Amino acid sequence: MAAEPVIIDAATFLRSPITITAESVEIEGKTIAPGRGWLRRLAPEGWTQRISAAGTEGVSRSAAVSALASIARDDRFTWLTELDALGGAENKPYQYRRAAAAGVPVPEWIVTTDTGAVPQEGDWVAKPLGPGAFVDEQGNGRVVPTKLVDTTDRTVIAQVPFILQRLVDSRTHARVVTIGSTVRSAKLPAASLPLDWRTSSAGHYGFIADSAPDHVHELAQAAAASTNVNYSSQDWIEDSEGQWWFIDLNPAGQWLFLPEDVASPITHAIARHLDGF
Repeated sequence: MAAEPVIIDAATFLRSPITITAESVEIEGKTIAPGRGWLRRLAPEGWTQRISAAGTEGVSRSAAVSALASIARDDRFTWLTELDALGGAENKPYQYRRAAAAGVPVPEWIVTTDTGAVPQEGDWVAKPLGPGAFVDEQGNGRVVPTKLVDTTDRTVIAQVPFILQRLVDSRTHARVVTIGSTVRSAKLPAASLPLDWRTSSAGHYGFIADSAPDHVHELAQAAAASTNVNYSSQDWIEDSEGQWWFIDLNPAGQWLFLPEDVASPITHAIARHLDGF
């Protein structure tokens, strides 16, 4: 019989009894057997919002993350994606460089706070280099969407680095998910959708169970391998001329919003990996 899965994040360590020794890890009195696991994120959403580093909450959260990281680096556990690879793949310039070196088509991009380096020709979009969501001074949640920018306006670049990426005239979006050698995808027609389909509810529910071409699956595997992640949720765009472009890779991205025929095989592939198959 397969062991019952244990699902934890750093918040668990502030509300549940834990014990970590050289010999074992126990959570709520249960010993966690060595084996396979999946690191999706160390802390829940909201933990990265601004708090006083010297305050009790900040110190407690830091300690909880450190405790969980000690498990993430415990060689008795084998992770779907190792901690260092997970952290590295979160950085878009890093993944762009590695993917392009592996032969994956990546739209031209630049990160700069130098107004003299801002591209002056063609259409460009701005994408957050840091978190894509934050809490403002009034406590309201905000999302930073990908948006078209006027690069002739030199004030488009401020003190905070953003990614400028050449606009791809999208005909079709695709979410491509890789789990080891397994690849599944679904398409989203771009017509009537905003530039950033994530800002539209129609985008989240408009994916159809139509796979991206085989060569895109092969390139998606190359992108995942280039960043050493064994799970990835990738965004791809087919342009108006039929060329497919790698947009970005999320080493802990979502897949359950995809059509059932696509989402279920992904879930099964993850479960099979965790079960050792």
